[in-house]
Amino acid sequence: MAKSIDLREVSGCTCLRARRIARQLTQAYDGALGLVGLTVNQFGVLAKLYGATRGGQASVPIGALADRLGMHPTTLNRDLKPLRAQGLVADAIDASDRRVRALTITDKGRARLRKAVPFWRAAQKRLEAALGAHVARRLNEALDHAVARLQGGAQSRRDPL
Repeated sequence: MAKSIDLREVSGCTCLRARRIARQLTQAYDGALGLVGLTVNQFGVLAKLYGATRGGQASVPIGALADRLGMHPTTLNRDLKPLRAQGLVADAIDASDRRVRALTITDKGRARLRKAVPFWRAAQKRLEAALGAHVARRLNEALDHAVARLQGGAQSRRDPL
């Protein structure tokens, strides 16, 4: 006879809880950033690319950007398609290794990112107001710690873009 499923145990699943809050957060940030034609994922890609190139014209290999974002390069490529189509990012062959594609944030991409930041800040402030600044800070610390631990690191580290 099959053992019954303890739904109380399943309802305590860390992954399901994380995915639930991730969906809620994504909806809130997408709603704010949609006013400038971006999703929160696209905003994150632009911000990381901007940070990785120090806001200049330097390029970053797709694999390196995927690592910074904590995603697989094929997933990043999917997220890059609309950004390329809008002219917000450009890619070219890496000068140091012709097998590698490297990304650059365009002038149009930097302008869109600058335009998006106030909308992102507003969403961030609404989140902090809903949770309380202390809880939001502790949540970020816990998430940073979890990422570090799951990647095999012994300590938590904030990723400064």
